[in-house]
Amino acid sequence: MAKQRKWEIKEIKKGGRISSAAKLIIGTRLTHLLDTIEKYFHTMDVENLHDVRISLRRVRYNMELFISCFNRKQFLGIYNAVQELQDLSGAVRDLDVFKENINSLIQNEKARVSKTVIQKVEKKRKKLEEELKLALMKFLHSKQLKNFYKLVS
Repeated sequence: MAKQRKWEIKEIKKGGRISSAAKLIIGTRLTHLLDTIEKYFHTMDVENLHDVRISLRRVRYNMELFISCFNRKQFLGIYNAVQELQDLSGAVRDLDVFKENINSLIQNEKARVSKTVIQKVEKKRKKLEEELKLALMKFLHSKQLKNFYKLVS
């Protein structure tokens, strides 16, 4: 038997009434995630990235509640992909916040920050954003997502 994860509730069983609710909830969260990813690709700004992160969290944390309602292998494939996207989008977002803090220090505290530091942060952010874009595209076009999405919609 597969090792139980710390957030699993073993009393939830496949096929019960809760399984129908799980499909509805996760299907709704996935639809919203796909919409926010589409908006992010349309206008790749800080706010849309933040919305993608929120959607990823909502999908992931709702999935954690309902793992017992699904085929474990199929479920964990999508769960792990969402977790990786959440981590990668978080790394990009962290650099956005870091840049905001640096700019605030420069403007409000008259702090001196070398242009090299600012350039390195921007270069790192662009690199991570490219990785995120690629990861999101792979996720959107994955057979794994299509199959899981059919299951919950």
